[in-house]
Amino acid sequence: MHITVPFATAIGLSDQPGELEGYGPIPAHVAKVLAAEGVWTWLRTDGSGHLLDLGRTRYRPTKALADFVIARDKTCRTPGCHRPAITCDLDHIVPFAAGGTTDPDDLHALCETHHKLKHHGHWHVERLPDGTTIWISPTGHRYEKPPG
Repeated sequence: MHITVPFATAIGLSDQPGELEGYGPIPAHVAKVLAAEGVWTWLRTDGSGHLLDLGRTRYRPTKALADFVIARDKTCRTPGCHRPAITCDLDHIVPFAAGGTTDPDDLHALCETHHKLKHHGHWHVERLPDGTTIWISPTGHRYEKPPG
């Protein structure tokens, strides 16, 4: 069962109705009771209700998000690697356990070899707003890969 409850309703500041998937609107008091006994997934939306991200409670990206990252990255995001993104792992740039988010800004495609190198080889990875990936070696050397 999936119920969408406006945040203000969930914390008692509003009586906006909730939405029961497959049924329609439900009264605020019913939505609050059902939500209190369920498992929550935070969905951040803009003012018009369009989904912006799935929040931190979900480690694995949705199929749509995975497809987006694969199409955007095209290849492994490690400088010099040209393995197709479709064959790569999706990696959190900032590890999920360290506060990373499951969204396009924190996910990138890494082939299995470079995914292991990042996590076990003491490399640090950054992603610039333009999509450039910067790899910093354990010795401090910097390597850049421009977007797709």
